[in-house]
Order: sequence, then structure tokens, then C-alpha cells
Amino acid sequence: MAPAPLLLLLIATISATLAHIIWGKRWIQLLIYWLAAFTGCLIAFVAGLHLPVLPKLIEPAGVPVVEAVLLAWLLIFIASRLRV
Repeated sequence: MAPAPLLLLLIATISATLAHIIWGKRWIQLLIYWLAAFTGCLIAFVAGLHLPVLPKLIEPAGVPVVEAVLLAWLLIFIASRLRV
């Protein structure tokens, strides 16, 4: 498997797990958080989002890590406010 999809899966899994530790009460929320995190990571990767910062941020395998994590947490936060 290529490194980019593995990195996206890793970022989504870690983010969803941390969110479930913080806000989760039921196991179904872990799945919802993971889907939200993966969607955020995928959007950041496909759209090629980049923060307007002067020093180039890390992008292993072409994945904008900081942007993917920020968008994943934004979607997780939105998902956590929905009633499940």
C-alpha cells in the first residue's frame, strides 16, 4: 500500500481515538468520529490545503499533516455536537 493512504488512516485513527477518550460515551461514537476524521484528512489531501505560513510545513508522502489534523479535528468537533 502507498504511504499516503496509510498516513491518512493513521492520522484519522489517532484523532478519532483521542476524541473518543475526551467526548465519547458509546462505541458508535468512535465510528462516527473516525468517519469524520478520515473525511477531514481526505479533504485536506485531495484539495491540497496549505496554511499560509512562510516556512514549509512537513508533508510526508505529499500529505499536508498539519492541515489534515486541523480539518479532522474540526469535523470531529462538529460530529461531537450532533446527537447520537
